[in-house]
Parts: sequence; C-alpha cells; structure tokens
Amino acid sequence: MINNKVVNRLLFILAFVIMLVRGFIYTNSLPWLHYFCLAGKTALIPIALALALRTPGKPTGIDYGLLAYCAAMFACCLINHTSVLSLTLLSLDIFIFWALCRWFFTLRSLFPLKVITCVLLLFIALNFVLLLWRPTGLWLSDINGVMYFLLGGNYNNMGKAFFIAIITNMLLLRFLQQPATREAALERLFYRVTLVVTIALSLISLLIVGSKTSLVGIVLIVGFGALLYVPRRIVRTCCLTAFVALYFVLQIWAVFFDMSTPSPKAEYIVEEILHKDMTFTERTYVWDRAKQLIRQRPAVGYGSHDLEWYMNDLNVLTTHNLVLHILLKGGWTALTAFIILIGLFHFRLLRRRQLAGASLQRWADTRYILLFGMWTFLFMMIFEVYTFFSLSILIIYAGYLDRLNDGPAAPAETGGTHIGVS
Repeated sequence: MINNKVVNRLLFILAFVIMLVRGFIYTNSLPWLHYFCLAGKTALIPIALALALRTPGKPTGIDYGLLAYCAAMFACCLINHTSVLSLTLLSLDIFIFWALCRWFFTLRSLFPLKVITCVLLLFIALNFVLLLWRPTGLWLSDINGVMYFLLGGNYNNMGKAFFIAIITNMLLLRFLQQPATREAALERLFYRVTLVVTIALSLISLLIVGSKTSLVGIVLIVGFGALLYVPRRIVRTCCLTAFVALYFVLQIWAVFFDMSTPSPKAEYIVEEILHKDMTFTERTYVWDRAKQLIRQRPAVGYGSHDLEWYMNDLNVLTTHNLVLHILLKGGWTALTAFIILIGLFHFRLLRRRQLAGASLQRWADTRYILLFGMWTFLFMMIFEVYTFFSLSILIIYAGYLDRLNDGPAAPAETGGTHIGVS
C-alpha cells in the first residue's frame, strides 16, 4: 500500500512523464526510451483502470463521444482487414491519460495542469538546446529521407507540443487562486514566467526549423490569449467567430474543391493573407491524390496502415489535412463520429451553468481558452496532421475542467486518497 505523499506524488509525475514522452517525443531512434515508456505504459494500464473505477461521478458525454469515435475507427479497420495494433496503442494512451486527469480534476486538483506545464517546458527546453547544436535535425529517416528532431520527429510536428504546453499553462493561470500568501504569489509568478519562456522558446524553435504552419498557430494562440485582457467579451466572441468562419472556408476549399483551378478569392486569401504559395508547399497535390483514393472507398476508408503504405499511395507520410486523414482511414463513418465528438465538446463548454462572481468569470475564461485552442489546432490541421492523442488532451480538459469551478481543493494535490498497489 502506498501511503507516503511524496512517493505518491512522484509516481503520478512519472506516470504523466511516460504518457507525455509517448505523445510528444520522437522515440523511434531512441529504442531504450521507447521500450522504457512502453513498459511503463503497460504497468499503468491496471492503475488507470483502478482510477477509472474509483473516481466518483459518471463519465461525461464527451467521454462517450471519444469512445464512439474510437469504435468507429476500429470498425473501419476490421472491415478493411487491416492491423489494429497502432490504433489499440493510441487508444490505451488516451485511456490512461484520461483516467489520470479525471481522477485529479474530479478531486478539484490542479496537479495535472502543473505537471503537464512543467514537463512540456522541460521537453521544449531540451529540444531547443539540441536545435542550437544540430539545427538541421538529429536523425535521418530511412523512409522519406527527412531529418527528424527530438520533439515531434518531423519539424512540422514540433508545433503540437508547443501548442499543448501554452494552452495548459494559460488554463493553469486561470485556475490558480488569487494569491493570499507569499507562497501563492510566488507560485503564480513562477507559472507566468513559464508561460513567457514557453512562448519564447516555441517561437524561436519554429523560426529555426522554418515550420510556418506551427508558427502561425502559436502566433494565433498568443493573439487570442491577449484578448483575455480585453474587458468586453464581445470582442473575443467576434474575433473567434470570424476565425471559425475562415476555418470553414479554407477547409471546404481544401477538401471539396478542385485544387488545379483555384478561384481568385482563394488566391487572395492564400497568397495575400496567409503568405503561402497556392500549392501550400505542394500540399494540394497530396490532397488531390488523397481525394482520388477516398472516392474509391468513401464509406469506411482504408483502415489503419503503416508509413510504407502512405509513401506508396501518397508519396508522403500523411495527407497533410485532418479531414482527409479521417476520411482516408475511416471514411464518412469515422468522420461522422468525429463531428459528433466536436459537437459534444462545444455543447459541454457552451451550456448554461449556475455560477456567479469569480467562478463565472473563471469558467468564461476557461471555455474561451479551450474554444480558441480547439479551433486554432483544427486550423493548423488543415495543413498538417497531428496525432489524435494531442487533440484528445483538449477534449479531456473540456470534459473535466468544470470540476474546478469552485476552486482547487488542497488535499487533492497529491492524489487525495491513496491508491493501493498489490
């Protein structure tokens, strides 16, 4: 029986570290780290199951949406007679992370937000040092001949770690109590500094590697975050609404329109506003090839395949577009489940709540951060495909951060009650 609070805290920190390494660190060229995290994940499965069963309260609608999307993808893989191993591993990653966050958030603890903020900052700082040492990358991929980095692997995938780190830090600052003691004031100052450092290292890292998609995404996050200090909420609402409209214009154009004959309006948006060429660094060619494949199997797609399959059929490792990626793997079956999941995300955030005073303001800011975070991430995934694990973090936040509306409970900071380990 674990009954030491320090040990309890360290074990939970290790659990989050393992899951964050699996989600954001490129371990393919680090077999020792890969197998360590795989062993750690295996050990965490029964613990996550115990946490899921012992956490008070029923699962949320978002939880059922996640389960439905996962089931849709599994069904499409089975119909296509493709391997479900990678999908199973990803589902277990999400389940473990969900169980850990649900346990602490239900106990009104900020522990997950603090650990994720600090661990991701350490990853970002280490990656930055390695970038200064080897700015062109650390490992050469045998599949596509591209140099890979510690954080995210491909340079375009660095952005997901920066993104989650910044959003998590913003949420943490919103939930920290107004400092009543010197210790509380120092803690708040510390996490303000971590936010500034994370943003600075993220922007410099992206400038070094030249990932325009991630750079635009981080700039958008910082811009939307700055609107938190604007007194009139109508300003942030109008800005977010306009951005969502722009997302749909670009997404519909990328998915449903013929890339070979762009319209003058599309050319203006792409070249004058986004400052990109009309092929988005040849992404439109990839989109066309993906759409040709999707037309052949629109209902259930092709299931889950390895990287060699993508190289053979698309000449790249990804569709560079989330909607096309879902359609290629699971057709309209999986895309419908995904749309329902995003709908449940918005329903939970936008439904009316009986709150007042500081709690109402805290929740208004929290849901605004999650909404602009989700739409910025979706915007970035018009041009890139990040792992669903990173997107699921925002979805899990939306499902359980409302448990912190009354303020964090100090006793839950190390996990509340003790977890028995036999």
